[in-house]
Amino acid sequence: MAQIKDENQSKQQQKENETLNKNKLKKVVYTLKPALMLENWFGLFRFSIVNEEELVPPNAKLKIFGVILSIFFIVMFAVFVDFPDTETESIMELMDEVPSMVVLSQYFIASITTSSCLSAIAIRIFETFADLDSMLLITTTQDFYNKSRYQTNKYLIILGVSHIISSTLDLLTDDEIVWCKFFVLPIYFLQKLEVLTFCKLIVMIQCRLQIINKYLTNFIEEQEKNKALVFTLAESNPKKTDKFNWIGCPSPNNMKIRDLATMYDVIGTICSLINDLFNIQIFMTLVSTFTYIVIAIWSTLYFYRAPNFTFGTLTTIIIWCITIILSVVVMSFVCERLVSVRNNTKILVNKVIMNYDLPKTMRVQAKAFMELIESWPLKIMVYDMFSVDISLMLKFISVATTYLIVIIQLSHFV
Repeated sequence: MAQIKDENQSKQQQKENETLNKNKLKKVVYTLKPALMLENWFGLFRFSIVNEEELVPPNAKLKIFGVILSIFFIVMFAVFVDFPDTETESIMELMDEVPSMVVLSQYFIASITTSSCLSAIAIRIFETFADLDSMLLITTTQDFYNKSRYQTNKYLIILGVSHIISSTLDLLTDDEIVWCKFFVLPIYFLQKLEVLTFCKLIVMIQCRLQIINKYLTNFIEEQEKNKALVFTLAESNPKKTDKFNWIGCPSPNNMKIRDLATMYDVIGTICSLINDLFNIQIFMTLVSTFTYIVIAIWSTLYFYRAPNFTFGTLTTIIIWCITIILSVVVMSFVCERLVSVRNNTKILVNKVIMNYDLPKTMRVQAKAFMELIESWPLKIMVYDMFSVDISLMLKFISVATTYLIVIIQLSHFV
């Protein structure tokens, strides 16, 4: 009887654990759901949600729908775009469409890879996030996920408003209706949406790493407070504090720092998965951005010397250049911020290592943690060619400036 009772209890506990895991996963998806829904409208399905609890790869119908939708946009763009004749002006007009062709090709590639090749990686990212939140004790507070969801909605509103303004100005400055723009402007929005999704995932990593830093900071401050000698002449009323010492009291049997190192290892794994998931998207975004900037410079110089030049056209080009470059700027800033938080983690762990009043076992754990930090730099590398950080922005500006000088020189001969 006792054996049967133990088996029933173990089965019941397994069911409870499965329910908790599903709830954790549901909360993580909840934070990014608005952006994922917008991606679905464009035929990009990272996964399907079964019974609102389980993530599975998208079925064949969804994959085919995404490819057909991307082909539809490409065909409609090709139908309405003006092909050049022997006149130079028509050639310049076609050059203006080259960035759009790059963006459409990016959309077509994304419609194939997102639902087919990269679906398993996306599912693993969200499942790993759920496990990490359980380790960090985040799942006990719904407010954390509500704030993250609010942040996602705020970013989407800013993105939508900025895209509507730039698109409206672009359409109003045209002398006549350019129908092909109605099929390419939504794809530009999708490109920015992909950047937003990438940045949001990086911010999610950053928030969880900051929680680890908070645990380390509270532990270090408590140890420093215990070292200080305080003399009181009367009864003191200690102020209540919200600081929670997750690590606890120093003890040879305290393995909390090892647990924090394990959490950091999970964060490093998630960062690597996000890198693999968005490799091609970041690369194509950089290619399309650079192409647009170069052609925008060339077009500006050409139209500036044209007799029918208007400042409205120049204003539109400037606004579009700013919005396009902002995608690279935001990516670089977000990734740089993650590296900065990781450096703070390194500083805090080093303080634990240098605290010789702690038990040797805890300092050994901190040293292992430091080695793990060195192993996971938390940098986003695009096909191991270059890292996405502030240096990327500086390199991008440097190359664009070089091409600006070359184009100005060549424009005198055209």
